[in-house]
Amino acid sequence: MAAPSKSRKTEAGQGPVSVERIETAAIQLFGQKTYPVVGMRDISDAVGILPGSLYVHIRKKEDILLRIIEGGIQNYLDAIEAAIKPGTNGPDRMRRAIVAHMCVLGDTLLQTRVAFHQWTYLSPPLQEQVIELRRQYEEIFTRILRTGIRKKEFRRVKHHRIAVLAIIGMLNSATEWFSPDGELSPEAVGHLLADSALEGLARQPSAPVS
Repeated sequence: MAAPSKSRKTEAGQGPVSVERIETAAIQLFGQKTYPVVGMRDISDAVGILPGSLYVHIRKKEDILLRIIEGGIQNYLDAIEAAIKPGTNGPDRMRRAIVAHMCVLGDTLLQTRVAFHQWTYLSPPLQEQVIELRRQYEEIFTRILRTGIRKKEFRRVKHHRIAVLAIIGMLNSATEWFSPDGELSPEAVGHLLADSALEGLARQPSAPVS
């Protein structure tokens, strides 16, 4: 049975409690301590309700983790798909995808760290759901690459998936070093990363005819 999403007043009088508020607290706790260390009591304390009241909104702790992870990945799917629609060519679409990724990261850094690094704590059936979302994410970049190669906008690479995973790996590593409070904005960092990726995919100029 799905947990109700209707807000309720907390016992401590701290205002309405919702699944979204519980999720926000869980992101902070999972990000700081990791999922296995955090208990339901920790989450209820962070929200300001009694432990028993938490079950009015969620069935179990794993449900919160799944919600955080699925929502975290879906943020990227939605933003990147929207960004590449007006793309004029392969390099432009790849740049838009990379910049969009970094902009989402700038807005959801802690959730992304949980989503990208703690999904393996889910039970195997739920991991399969996450793997499917990750496949959809990979497919966006694969589609951009293959279309660009077919239109001769990118050089022919020996293995499409390796090239795509190299780009995704570069983006995923940003969760470890990027800071929204840093000198460069997420968009600026995205353009710099796009420069590196596109340099590796650029077609070599034809040799002049002698």
